[in-house]
Amino acid sequence: MQTALSGDLASLKREVKSAQDAGKLNDSAVRELAHAVASREIRSAKGPDAALAFRSLRSCAPQLTRVLEDRAERGDDAAAEATLILFELGKRSSRKLVSQYRESAAGSWRAVAARAAVSPADAMFRREFMRDADERVRRAALAAALAAPLPDDTEALFEAARLDPDPLSRSIAIRAFGALGGTDNVNRLDDLWAKADETTRVTLIDAWAMPAAARAGGEGKLLRIAETERGIPALAAAASLARGSGNAANVGQAVLTRAVQHGTQDERRLAIRMLPLDDPDARKAVEKAAKDEDKDVQVMAWARLAGFSDTRAAAVRQLATLATPDDDIALQARVALAAAGEKSVLPQLTPLLNAKTARARLVAAEGLLSLGEGRRAATALADDDPWVRMRIACVILGR
Repeated sequence: MQTALSGDLASLKREVKSAQDAGKLNDSAVRELAHAVASREIRSAKGPDAALAFRSLRSCAPQLTRVLEDRAERGDDAAAEATLILFELGKRSSRKLVSQYRESAAGSWRAVAARAAVSPADAMFRREFMRDADERVRRAALAAALAAPLPDDTEALFEAARLDPDPLSRSIAIRAFGALGGTDNVNRLDDLWAKADETTRVTLIDAWAMPAAARAGGEGKLLRIAETERGIPALAAAASLARGSGNAANVGQAVLTRAVQHGTQDERRLAIRMLPLDDPDARKAVEKAAKDEDKDVQVMAWARLAGFSDTRAAAVRQLATLATPDDDIALQARVALAAAGEKSVLPQLTPLLNAKTARARLVAAEGLLSLGEGRRAATALADDDPWVRMRIACVILGR
């Protein structure tokens, strides 16, 4: 614990292994170690990497409130990120943050004021922040508009959706525009569709799928896209429809089922992942895909079928076969077996904690945690990659 808080990484690696070998790492000890690792990362975060580091801890922020409170006192950019998280946890007053930081010379702290501008009384400041020179401030203001839609933001949001130089800002603006709802707004998004790339089109689909937009004609837009377009946007629209009810849901499910049968490899994999399997035709399509020559499609299909009692045994056998080679298909199969609670995969999953790629080490640790093997997964708390350390610490704390 002391090494995790203040020692070096090499020493932490040795001590974690020693504790594992001695059988000293029970669930409680692993959780305490995860808290220590996350606390160390928060306290040491600085510079341009701090924002990314803090974002990775958002899902377990409630367990780290005291550390975030301490870090927020320093006044640097990382302190601003900590303050943003505390605001989203309800630990900071929106009006006070806007008043205190709206004229700050530091973009990181103006971003705090912008994100806190959720009250109608602060709407004017929010729209000003949407035009700030610092993209962090614009993103924060747009996120505030998404969280607390106000009709007076309409023109500012549409301008940001069209013209903001930052792709992430444009994406947030489009979704915030969808959150406003209204027939006119829903139709205005058509102006962006014609010239949009695939990623932006998926964002537009997200906007039309928002409840306020869907009720004002957005569902009709999704139906048109699902039935007449091709590729990932059509599948995204179909998936949004399939999550609903009635005839629109039936259309979405039919489009996804057709993609499982006749789409490209990427389309088939995505459709298999998104397709609800309560419909007999959808289930048959996935069962057929499980026997496909394409192993990428196979592993995705068997992963879905492992969740059903009547196909679980066959799925586990096939996934175990696919998990044997040392390639990306095997990695996916091992993860699927772990997600299915199949402990027989432990001898194949554990060595991946020392794999060459951070992705393999990360998914191995996540798979071990899903199997209740926190003691083994603790190796990742001393990983060379800070993203792996923080991600696994957060998963442990959030369980």
